[in-house]
Amino acid sequence: MIEHTSAPVLTTEVPGPRSRAVSAGEREFRAGGASAGSLWSELSIIEGLGAVIKDADGNLLIDACSGTVVMNIGHGNQEVAHAIAEQAATLTHFYDFASPVRLEFYQRLAATLPERLRTFLLLNSGAEAVEASLRIARSATGRMNVVAFTDAYHGRTLGALSLTTGSAREGMGPLLPGVVHVPTPHRFPGVHTAEDPSDACARYMESYLAQVLTGPPAAVYIEPVQGAGGTIPIPTRFLQHLRDYCDRTGALLVFDEILTGAGRTGTMWAFEGVGVTPDLLLSGKGLAGGFPFGLVAGSAATMTAGPIAEPTRNSSTFGGNQMASAAGIATLRVLQSGLVDNAREVGGRLLERLKESFAAHPLVADVRGRGLLIGVELASGTAPDLPQRVLRALLARGVVISSTGSVVRITPPLCLTHQQADVIVSAMRDALDSLDA
Repeated sequence: MIEHTSAPVLTTEVPGPRSRAVSAGEREFRAGGASAGSLWSELSIIEGLGAVIKDADGNLLIDACSGTVVMNIGHGNQEVAHAIAEQAATLTHFYDFASPVRLEFYQRLAATLPERLRTFLLLNSGAEAVEASLRIARSATGRMNVVAFTDAYHGRTLGALSLTTGSAREGMGPLLPGVVHVPTPHRFPGVHTAEDPSDACARYMESYLAQVLTGPPAAVYIEPVQGAGGTIPIPTRFLQHLRDYCDRTGALLVFDEILTGAGRTGTMWAFEGVGVTPDLLLSGKGLAGGFPFGLVAGSAATMTAGPIAEPTRNSSTFGGNQMASAAGIATLRVLQSGLVDNAREVGGRLLERLKESFAAHPLVADVRGRGLLIGVELASGTAPDLPQRVLRALLARGVVISSTGSVVRITPPLCLTHQQADVIVSAMRDALDSLDA
């Protein structure tokens, strides 16, 4: 058992021989397409406590990726573990029949959201939530087309992949028809003009959509902070433009908060921090303490409109079952016990220290983020393998972290301490200095 959260404590090289042996053993059975991090790192993680994880060789490492932004509450949380175990001993699953434990989860979740987002569809993953939201949007509006953004990532199922851009789509066509992609302000060609980038980008978007669509879309999908696209916070002004566009056209504004929700950005939901409320909210990842979960939230009018509301048309075999609901209840309690505030406070200080440390570093172009969702963008013109070299250098120093493209992404559990945050900064500085030498 991990008895303390002081880390890193390294007893072998990382990865050590036991980790490499487990990784090699899995390769005999594993399908292609596993995460790049699991493949190159050859790590086998066997235990966790808070923001510390232990590998198969006994090394204690700092988790700066939360198991791909899932373990917001941290590892080894006993309240969640006991809730799952207690429910498992009573009833694990009985389809979507009414359940006291699910009702309690609904009530606790509703208390975190405004009235227009208090009707729920519970599912098994973020990608499934995206798929369901597409059905809901088309059903509620009677329209087919949807709008998404350049550098978006919404998942790998067919509908979600259709909203996504980039290499994930390669070889997967034909994708869902009726999806139109437009740029966000940081990618808009007019970003260097005197006009505010959000204003210029919104004006271009409306003009372009008027040309390529025969009528208003069913929905507009956006991540409040683009994750896989480079940890790009979308300007509040642009989100306000999207809210106005959807209000005028009757389109649904959909916030994909699978990555940003459950306290990650320093508020329970990222939309709270920008003051723009969507029509549909998507969540998953960190909402059930590591238990598979997906969520679509909207108004009763939207979530019960059209053919999707007919019996069995929107049901899910496992979504929101008794085990998932018990995990969700406990996770919400833990998040609301101070972790969301901690994400804001520790994340703010971590972002400040990273900016100070790398303000003039030749390998760093930018540091940005909200709460404990932070990206360190490596300078353009550097070697294409630099991101992986940075990750390897950090792993050798006992910090497990991820990257998307040229951005090193820092997403530790929300229970991260200031001391652990300082270790991440020091390890980042040492790693980048060693590669610049």
